[in-house]
Amino acid sequence: MTADSTQSPYALSIPDALWQYALARYGDPTVADACLELQDRAGADVCELLWLGWLDHLGRVPDADAAAVLAPIRLHQACRTRPLRARRRALKPIARPGSPLEEWRERLKRAELAAERQALARLQAITERGEGVRLWRRQDGDLYTRLYRHLAPFDTALVGSLTALANRLPR
Repeated sequence: MTADSTQSPYALSIPDALWQYALARYGDPTVADACLELQDRAGADVCELLWLGWLDHLGRVPDADAAAVLAPIRLHQACRTRPLRARRRALKPIARPGSPLEEWRERLKRAELAAERQALARLQAITERGEGVRLWRRQDGDLYTRLYRHLAPFDTALVGSLTALANRLPR
């Protein structure tokens, strides 16, 4: 069985495969913590980090055209997901349990998750079409190396989070 065979629960041909992969990986507290630290301190996009892990699972890597192919997805994240996240986070210290603000914060959380799910669906779609990706080659290095390159320039204070992510994503 290959990593992207139809026997894999995250096979490229399975609808919502990347979403299911992301849910499973992000459910690991080590992965979630690493993703959030890289998001907050390095400006990383969590959906892209999870996509890179999924590509690794499939034996694929971003190619030279990836930045251009990712541009519309990155715009979606900048215009939809990040503003929702910022509003949700701003409400956190003042949204008391049972208050109308808590309900509003939960709605924002659901909207943010829906926006992230759409980004992941778009990432899966470009992968299915073979846009911005190619098969892995030995010279591409391991997942840590590819994550590091993806985040360049990289703050070396975040090596622990990057290492944790690279070690836990492909499982």
